[in-house]
Amino acid sequence: MRTGGDKGERECMGFSAETIERVRRASDLVEVAGAVVQLKRVGTNFRGLSPFKKEKTPSFYVHPDKQFFKCFSTGSGGDVFRFLMMTEGLDFPAAVRRLAERAGVHLEEEAGGVGGGDGGSGAERERLRQIHASLALHWRDLLAKDSCAEGARAYLQEREIPLEWIARFGLGYTPAAWTATLDWGKANGFTEEEMIASGVALRAQSGRVYDRFRNRLMFPILDEGGRVIAFSGRVLAGAAPEEPKYVNSPETVIFKKGRVLFGFDRARRAMAEEGRAIVCEGQLDVLRAQAAGFLEAVAPLGTGFTEEHAKLIGRFAKQIVICLDADVAGDRAAGRLGGVLLEGGQGWGGVAKAELGVKVVRLPAGDDPDSLIRRGGAEAFREKLDAAVDFLDFYVDWQSKQEGDTPAGRRRVVEAVAKLLGMVESAVSRAGLVARAASRLGLGENLVMDEVEKARGSAAKIAVRSERLEPPGIQLAKPLEIHPVLKELFLLVLGQPGKFPEVERRVDELWLKNLGGEELYVKIRDSYRNDMWTGLGDLLPQLLPEEQDFLTGLEAGVWERSEEEDWDKALEGLGGRLEGDYLRREAERLSAKLRAMGAADPSAVEVLRQQGELLKRRARLTAGASKANA
Repeated sequence: MRTGGDKGERECMGFSAETIERVRRASDLVEVAGAVVQLKRVGTNFRGLSPFKKEKTPSFYVHPDKQFFKCFSTGSGGDVFRFLMMTEGLDFPAAVRRLAERAGVHLEEEAGGVGGGDGGSGAERERLRQIHASLALHWRDLLAKDSCAEGARAYLQEREIPLEWIARFGLGYTPAAWTATLDWGKANGFTEEEMIASGVALRAQSGRVYDRFRNRLMFPILDEGGRVIAFSGRVLAGAAPEEPKYVNSPETVIFKKGRVLFGFDRARRAMAEEGRAIVCEGQLDVLRAQAAGFLEAVAPLGTGFTEEHAKLIGRFAKQIVICLDADVAGDRAAGRLGGVLLEGGQGWGGVAKAELGVKVVRLPAGDDPDSLIRRGGAEAFREKLDAAVDFLDFYVDWQSKQEGDTPAGRRRVVEAVAKLLGMVESAVSRAGLVARAASRLGLGENLVMDEVEKARGSAAKIAVRSERLEPPGIQLAKPLEIHPVLKELFLLVLGQPGKFPEVERRVDELWLKNLGGEELYVKIRDSYRNDMWTGLGDLLPQLLPEEQDFLTGLEAGVWERSEEEDWDKALEGLGGRLEGDYLRREAERLSAKLRAMGAADPSAVEVLRQQGELLKRRARLTAGASKANA
């Protein structure tokens, strides 16, 4: 997971450096982290258990004066944006928005957004969010208090939905009248066109405008930032037989169905902890599962499961458990879902591996997760989850059932399975899966492998990444590899940031080449020259995650000398060591060049001269250092 690189990269996300800085300065990391971790003051800092991994001894520190955190158990560190991104699984724009809302900082919204919307001006998007937020509260109040919602309340009581979870999911009710919601909108300052643009109203061919949702139990759909961006309405008793079970909001500039999962805002933390996502078919299934303790449950919104959904889950979990209704339609949906997951391997990387990362729950006939949990409790559902079958086994059996036991049917089954396995890029994983499928089909491995290779040949343009996926949940940055002397230099810089001009005077940037931290040094230099840095807190928003980890680790044990001459002397010594190491590397490079050139090469004389100059310079440097230490 990337925090967002330099200033330019963050600006291209839709926020200027000034906006980001306003949000950062308005956000207290102690308060933000304290909402997730129980912090205790230790001296001038705060300490608690790591939010990134399970531990018994606290290793997580927050430094309030410099507004950064450091987790010694994982090596991670950074600013308030990075903390929110790691603990909540947000991307950078979503973290900025969440913190801005928390701190009351107004943002000029850019096009695009957390909910997967596209286009639209900032004002338009904000107006639609206002409609959704206000309407969610209005519908919730109707469900709780109004006599028109008696049928909806009776339905929830009959389905034994706990009041606590009705409140947690913000369930509401829409009246049966054709223009009840439209009339509410007009009374609250929203125009007809705005209500239509938000998706809660429709215009008939006759020109008449009416409500999209009528006499339905309403489920608010939230984005990653926790804001209402759409609705899903479930049919209630008394509806016409042709009425669909669920009606969802249409796509708008703030909502794209294929990029949002119902319940995801509450489920992502549990996904990271459990290492899996439970994909259900309906919203009530998700509510029931989460209320029973299976907080990792989510559901798609009418479009089926998409590659974007797979990528979304892949940020937190390494396995998906498909849990759909126990009927023909449910089996068909499960088959499609597994195929999408594998085809989406290009975006998710770890799906197409030895176990495919996909399992299928087989529910009793006539059951869905809601009814199973109501009848048998959480334990009955857990037993089914534990007994989930690997998707490959399910897929082979499902295809065999669909095609029938005829020569033509068996051929189609093998072709379908071969197409599926052909998407697995790793030859080792593919071979293991072929053996498993062949055994399931009762065929020879060579025969199945031949079909798989044919499928791969005909789909050569399908590229499925096979690299090993990082562990699910908290995504950790790869540690920086930096030369020990350069590491000491960074330590000095952090100890006395106001004296960076002295570092520039003593250290030639050429000396830092190939030491592993030259890019970080340049960022510090540019930040200082642009008057953007007086210490680590100002620098962190411009850094990559691995750079944040490195510098926060140094800052936690920063060199703080009270005597100026000690710092100056240390800088002089480090400068000499960096220069000496550079001269040694250059001399070795020239020696290698001479060996490759041969004595007859006319340019060898010039290389010899350069080498001689380097050796003299190095000798003077060594003599000066000896004299200074005498």
